[in-house]
Amino acid sequence: MEDIRHRDLSQIPEDEMSPEERRELKRRFEEFVGLMRRPSVANKIGAKPSEKKLQRWDPASMGRRRSR
Repeated sequence: MEDIRHRDLSQIPEDEMSPEERRELKRRFEEFVGLMRRPSVANKIGAKPSEKKLQRWDPASMGRRRSR
């Protein structure tokens, strides 16, 4: 029997997939998400990335001269 990990599941409609194929598709997605995260978080598939404080960009303040 063919190994499901090597099967192309992209052409099968979701409603026609077997439970085994759905589990494999979910596993592949979780692995992909884990690889797309930062390296420190990549080992924890499905974990939330650390929240980094963002500084808002203000175009008005960019053109102002700074007082010395």
